[in-house]
Amino acid sequence: MKITRVSTAVLEANFDWTLVRIETDSPHTGFGEAFVGPGLTAVIREFNEILLGEDPTHIDRLLRRLRASVVYASPGLVWHAIGGIETALLDLLGKAHKMPVWQLLGGLYREEIPIYADCHGDDALNSISPLLLPRRPAWMGSQAEDIPARISIKHHGWDASREETHSPESYAAHAADMAARGFRILKFDVDVPTPYETDEYNRALSPMEIDFAVDLAKAVRLAVGPEVGLAIDCHWNYGAAAAVDLARALEPLRLLWLEDVMPPENIPALGHVQRATSTPLATGENHFFRLDFQRLITEAGLRVLAPDVQKLGLWEGRKLADLADLHYVNLTWHNISGPLGTMAGAHLCAATPNLLALEWHAASVPFFDELIARGPRPLVHNGKVRVTQEPGLGLEIDLDVAYKYKKPGEPFFQE
Repeated sequence: MKITRVSTAVLEANFDWTLVRIETDSPHTGFGEAFVGPGLTAVIREFNEILLGEDPTHIDRLLRRLRASVVYASPGLVWHAIGGIETALLDLLGKAHKMPVWQLLGGLYREEIPIYADCHGDDALNSISPLLLPRRPAWMGSQAEDIPARISIKHHGWDASREETHSPESYAAHAADMAARGFRILKFDVDVPTPYETDEYNRALSPMEIDFAVDLAKAVRLAVGPEVGLAIDCHWNYGAAAAVDLARALEPLRLLWLEDVMPPENIPALGHVQRATSTPLATGENHFFRLDFQRLITEAGLRVLAPDVQKLGLWEGRKLADLADLHYVNLTWHNISGPLGTMAGAHLCAATPNLLALEWHAASVPFFDELIARGPRPLVHNGKVRVTQEPGLGLEIDLDVAYKYKKPGEPFFQE
């Protein structure tokens, strides 16, 4: 079996969902999904130069060649591309050998994967471009409301000029709704516009801002009770002092984790914050190497890691799980993908012993399940995803449906 072509298609959802297709000289074709990034599809197509004519069963060697070929490039976009290719290779191998991907990854620990719902703030996340700018997807046509071309950057891209309506009451209502849908773990953002004037660049938090954030989280806890796990996301916005103050203020809520409370690159600073609070910190979606995660465990003392499924990839992700398990550290997988990427993450979670949950970021995307031609539908049911004995990922995308939501200016595979 030899690879004959690697191609891509991009769908406009809450983020870009970039599908990767690997064709061979056999009847088997593999599909994967890559993490979003500007110029991503061009990078993926460049890898044809390495992959064409190769035997896809030599997956570890191929992944090493792909990574070694970009020694003059930094990780990030290139690793996003490789992650999508790797998933497609695993899907292809599973189909060729009549094995589910979870079996290729070492076997099954669980058939039902706990999903945590990323609830954002108190409403749905709008569609944003690879540069985190708001957009109107082409498939919405003229019925969509006008979206400004520029926003002022404040806390993960919130528009400080708009009147936001975040309140404890609206957070509580949203939490109760998602819990009623069967989710046993919820994640909310607290890095949102507040009624208080603040300097958006200095990474500080005033006592009033901390109280506002805690009130939002407390309302969620009261709405869903102690039996629903709660996580809080801060999108790398705060400095060490603010992070300590916020983490300590949230301690009575007994969070499962406080995510990305400060920028990811300073591991010693993150360790300082973790040692100053009993609230478990989590980070990892912007790390690409097992060595980085080892440092997060041994130097920063993290008990929860949050790598991204598509950035790290299933093959590397399974290796990371073993590393974390040596230190009795759990994984909560970050995932902003569509149904194909979400199912790929479910296979990784099924083969991972030390799992907390897999993220689902697409509750507000109206065509999520419409894209599924074969596989569980709805994919996320009662807060879980079930993997099957079907070969490969066990999920096929309806390409006719996908074409309706394609991104203008991007090729749709061999279109």
